[in-house]
Amino acid sequence: MRILFLLLISFSTIAQDLYNFENSKKYGDYLLKSGQYELAGKEFERLVYFTPESDTLKTQLLKSYRLSNQTNIGIFRTKQLYPDAQTIPFAPALEYAKLLMQNKDWENARTFWTNNQNFKPDDKTIFNTTSEIFNNDFKAARNSLENIQNKEFYVAEGYKTILEKETHKKSPALAGIMSAVVPGTGKAYSNNWKDGLVSLFFTAGMAFQSYRNFNKHGVNNYRGWLYGGIGFGFYLGNIYGSVKSTKDFNKKKINKLQHEASDIFNSYY
Repeated sequence: MRILFLLLISFSTIAQDLYNFENSKKYGDYLLKSGQYELAGKEFERLVYFTPESDTLKTQLLKSYRLSNQTNIGIFRTKQLYPDAQTIPFAPALEYAKLLMQNKDWENARTFWTNNQNFKPDDKTIFNTTSEIFNNDFKAARNSLENIQNKEFYVAEGYKTILEKETHKKSPALAGIMSAVVPGTGKAYSNNWKDGLVSLFFTAGMAFQSYRNFNKHGVNNYRGWLYGGIGFGFYLGNIYGSVKSTKDFNKKKINKLQHEASDIFNSYY
């Protein structure tokens, strides 16, 4: 009778532990979905400690570190959980790749996904293309996409659209030439119309005042030289500003395209 009683207590304890484990897992998932990433990381650390063989829990743990921007901790924990990087299963391997990419550790990231045995060739190509897009190496990105085997691959098609947009950049040299000919037009070329109009009217105004004073008082009049000097300085600054404005325009465009690439990547992986 006493033995039966002890057995019943043991079974009850095991059942309670299982129940607590499932509740803990649900709680960790809830924290992750609700954006409480640091708390989720702590919960999944506890779960992984008690269930070290679960790749699902390890994946959730690494995801928690990535989403809470604790990338260095996530990278360190991956190396602890999976000493052999080549054999990391797909799901945690993907999280590890994202952690390396988020940390901008592109060299180690490329080495990792190239050698990992659980990524398909098309996955590795997309990872390489992503790293090239974020390193502004768009020519290499176009070449990488040539290696995609599945021609209907959603991410590859999205990247092709992004790379097509990247070709429509504006020329800083052309902006400088335009502003040298007609002040302000280079800035207008880079969609900076307000500054373009200011440059045009101010430069023209200084030139007119200089001409007016020279015409009225002769070439030795200091006002004519003063207005002319100010106008010429602003004219040169307008050319430089046009080149810079165009470079800034291209930079913003590339940043936007990189955000689009990130959205496409994360929507698939």
